[in-house]
Amino acid sequence: MALRAGDPESIGGYALERRLGRGGMGTVYLARSPSGRRLALKVVHQQFADDDEFRVRFRQEVAAARRVSGAFTAAVVDADPDAVLPWMATSYVPGRTLAEQVAADGPLRGAELRRLAIGLVEALREIHRAGVVHRDLKPANIVLSDEGPRVIDFGISRAADHQTLTMTGRVMGTPPFMSPEQLRDPREVGPESDVFSLATVLVYAATGQSPFDADSPYMTAYHVVYEPPALDAVTGPLRDAVADCLSKDPPARPGLDELLERLRTLPEDGGDDGDDASEDGKGGDDDRKDVTDADGGTGEGDEGDAAVPTEVGRAPGRAHLTRRPLVIAAAAAGLVAAMVGTIVFLRAGSGPEGEPDARPTARSSANGSLPSGWRPWQRTLAGPGTDIVTSADGAPRSVSELTGRRCLPSGTDLYCGGSGIALTRLDVRGRVAWHRSAKPSELIGVAGGLVLGTVEKSDGTARLEGYRTSDGERVWRTDIGSADQGAVFRRGDHPAVLTQSWDEETFQAVDVRTGRTLWSRRVGHGLSCGPNVVAGRPLADCGPLEDRGDPAVPSGLYTLSPTTGEPRRIGTVSVGSFLAERSGELLYLEQREHDTDDYTDLLFLGTDGGRQRRVKLPEGLSARQITPALVGDTLYFVRQNGEVTAVTTAGKRLWSKATQVEWLGSPVVSGRRNALYLATAAGRVVALDRRDGRVLWRTKARTDPGGVPAELTLSGDALTTVYGYDTLEASGMDVSPSGLRNVSPAG
Repeated sequence: MALRAGDPESIGGYALERRLGRGGMGTVYLARSPSGRRLALKVVHQQFADDDEFRVRFRQEVAAARRVSGAFTAAVVDADPDAVLPWMATSYVPGRTLAEQVAADGPLRGAELRRLAIGLVEALREIHRAGVVHRDLKPANIVLSDEGPRVIDFGISRAADHQTLTMTGRVMGTPPFMSPEQLRDPREVGPESDVFSLATVLVYAATGQSPFDADSPYMTAYHVVYEPPALDAVTGPLRDAVADCLSKDPPARPGLDELLERLRTLPEDGGDDGDDASEDGKGGDDDRKDVTDADGGTGEGDEGDAAVPTEVGRAPGRAHLTRRPLVIAAAAAGLVAAMVGTIVFLRAGSGPEGEPDARPTARSSANGSLPSGWRPWQRTLAGPGTDIVTSADGAPRSVSELTGRRCLPSGTDLYCGGSGIALTRLDVRGRVAWHRSAKPSELIGVAGGLVLGTVEKSDGTARLEGYRTSDGERVWRTDIGSADQGAVFRRGDHPAVLTQSWDEETFQAVDVRTGRTLWSRRVGHGLSCGPNVVAGRPLADCGPLEDRGDPAVPSGLYTLSPTTGEPRRIGTVSVGSFLAERSGELLYLEQREHDTDDYTDLLFLGTDGGRQRRVKLPEGLSARQITPALVGDTLYFVRQNGEVTAVTTAGKRLWSKATQVEWLGSPVVSGRRNALYLATAAGRVVALDRRDGRVLWRTKARTDPGGVPAELTLSGDALTTVYGYDTLEASGMDVSPSGLRNVSPAG
C-alpha cells in the first residue's frame, strides 16, 4: 500500500517507502536504512502517544522483542519509545501470515503443516527461554517466511518476571486463540498459556477454524473456558497432541520439549515437499505485512487486527462492535471531492413513454403532480457553529452506506438529523411536522414506522435508537458497543439493522421493532469484513486481515441469510462499488487494473453463487467520484469536474457532457420530465436531458461553496435540496415548466 497524505517521509533516519498495514494502535511501514537494508517500522498512533500506560506497554514490547530476537522472530534493529510518536524498527520478513495463507489457499497439509508445527514449537521454546510469554499467538502474528515460520508482534507480551499491565476487569487478546487462564486472570498467565494458544493455531492451520468457534466473541470465550474443543476434523498424531495441549488445567499440558518430539511424528505426505511449502508460504509478495499492531489492533483501520480488550466476568451476549464508517470521502482543493454510497436503483415504472419514474430508494419518491397550494420554500435546519460535519476529512459520516445524507426521505416527507442536527420531520411543502431535542450522531434509515439512528455516548461507545415517524418519540435504544455502522435489510415481513462486531468478522441483526438482537454470526477467521446492504439484502465483503485495503488483493463476497446470518460465499471481487440487485443478480463496479483510478468492468454476480459474468466498460470512467447511479439499464457517472457520462449496462457509452458545474452530487431522475438533476454543496442545481446529456437549465448558487455535494429528493415535480456547510439549509423548487419560468437556461 502506497504512502498516504500526511505520512512522514522518514522516521528516525529511516526512509519510508510504503505502508505494510495499519491496526488499532499503530501503522507499519516498509522502510530502508541509509545502507539500503529493508525494515518494518511500526509507529504508534497519535492518540496513544500521550498515554503513560501505553508508553510503558510499548517499552515492554520493545524490551521483550529485543530479548527474543533470533531465528524465529523478527529481530529488533532500532527503537525510540520516548519519541513524540513512539516507534520500533525490526528486520523485514517477506511472506504471508498464516491467516493470509489459510484465507487464500485453505488449510495446510502434509509437509507444510509439519513444518509449521515444529517451527512454532522451536520459536516458543526460544521465547520462553528468554523469560517472555508471548500472550497473543495467533495466525495473524505468524509469518510464513522462506526460512520457516516467524513469530512476530510482542505487543501484549511481558517478561515473565515482571508485573503484567492489565486494566482492572479487562483482558487483552484474541478469544479464539486465548487460554482459559488468560480469560480468567491475565496476571497469572505463564508459558503454559502459549502452549494452549499454539494448539488452537495448529487446529486452525489444519482445518481453517478455531477449535472453539462460536457465533459471537463472548460465546467463543465461554467455549474456551468451559467447553471441550471441537477436534472432529483433526486426525492422527496431531489430534492427540493438540488435545493434550488444550487441557483447561495448565499443569496438565505437555512441555515444549515433549511436544516437539510428538510433533516430529507428523506425516510429511499429503502435501508439498519442504521447498515448495516454503514458496507457498512466502507468497512472493514484497509488500506483505510482517509486523502486526502493538496490541493486535481494535479494528479502527482497514487492516486492524482482531485482538481487543475483552471484559471478564460478563455473561456471553452481544459482542463489542467496532467503528468502521462506510462512507468514503476524498478532499481536493480544500473541498470534499466525492462521497461514495450505495447506489440508487430506479426500476422501470409507469412514467411516460415507458421511461423509469423517480420511484425508489433514498433519493426519490413516487412520481406525481405537486400538492395543492405548494410553493417554493426555504428553511434553515442548523445555524452557524453547529457541528454539521463530523468526520476528519470534512464529509458527513454515515453508517448506512446509503449516501451519508443528513435528511432521509420516506414517502413525501424528509427526516433530518445526525451530525449536529436536531431530529426533525419536514413535509413536501417544507413545513415542520415535529421537532425533537434528540440529536442522533448519524441516521441509518427509515423503516417499520421508525427513524433509525445512532448516538455516541461519552465513553466512546454508541447505541442504536428507534424514533417513531409519527411524533419523533424514542421507542427503544440498544447499546452496540464501540460500533456505529448499520444498514436496514429485509427480514421476512419485518426489517432489521445489520451491524458489525469488533472482530471485523462477526455480524449481528437488530430487530427494527424492538431493538432486540436477532442473531449473531461469524463469517470466518483471519478476515477483515465490510458490511453491505444492497436492495435489502445483507452482504459481507471480506479479505485477508493484513491485506484489507490493498487493491491488488481480491475480496470474497458473502450473502448473509436474513433469518439466521448464515454466510454463503458467492464470488470474488476486486476493489469497486456495489450498485443494485436485479433479476437475481448483484451488479458491482470493479477496478481490475490497480494502476488506474478508473472503473474497468461491470460484474454481474448470481446471488446463489452459480453465475458470474463481466462487461467491459469504456475507458475513462473515474472511480474518484460519487458512486454512479443506475437508472433502468443506464449508468450515470459524475466526475468531480462536473462531467457526466451515460453508459449502458452492456458497456456502451451513450454520451458524455461537461456541465461547467463542479462538485456535483448524486443525481435524481424524473421519468416525467426525462431529466437528470444534480446539485452542488452551495445549493446550485443543474438539469440535463437524459437522452443526450444536454444542459437544460442551471440555477445560481444559494450559499457560499464548500462542504459536501447537496442531497436531492424528488417527489413528482417537487425537488428538495439539502445543502450547505457552516449553515445547513433545505429548499424546495418546482421543476415543471411553469415552475422554471424564472430560471435561466444558462444559469
